Amino acid sequence: MNIMKIVHQAKDLIINPKGTMLKLKDEQVTMKDIIIYLAIVAAPTFIGMLLGYGFFWWGGAGQLLGYAFAMAIITYILSIVGIIVFGFILNALAGNFKSKQNKMQALKLVSYAATPWLLLGIVNIYPVIGLIALLGGIYGLYILYLGLPIFMETPKEQEMTYFIISLIMFIVVMGLVWWLSSFIWTRLV
Repeated sequence: MNIMKIVHQAKDLIINPKGTMLKLKDEQVTMKDIIIYLAIVAAPTFIGMLLGYGFFWWGGAGQLLGYAFAMAIITYILSIVGIIVFGFILNALAGNFKSKQNKMQALKLVSYAATPWLLLGIVNIYPVIGLIALLGGIYGLYILYLGLPIFMETPKEQEMTYFIISLIMFIVVMGLVWWLSSFIWTRLV
């Protein structure tokens, strides 16, 4: 995967999620492709946290840039890991909702659903408004809902139930990621 292709995919997902996912459904990807995709779309979150917490939050010309870097890298890596774990969980749940189990399709779906949240992570440049990234998360949930019948072949009557259970699992996984990030961060400081 090249960077420009990923940038265009991310833009297309934001503008036309359903149409873009229909085009991407049959694209063959590997785990490496998924990780590269997530690494690139998560870069704004990393940059936002590094600059925001390194320069603006703690003030003073990057006095704590090393700590900000550690916090940004921990959050960056654990966010990617959390999204991948959620993909495995989404795939494991598929059979319970008359959906097709397919690990790569589930990983593609959760990666695409995480795209707006990860891109909006750039707002962490000014940490006070960092919660705006949650709007990206909400839009990502909409993408997840739209993608269930496309990637997981979820029947219409099972879509909402599968989505709600997936949402609960996403909250649990990302809650654990947040807790683990905080735990590691407090040990560093």
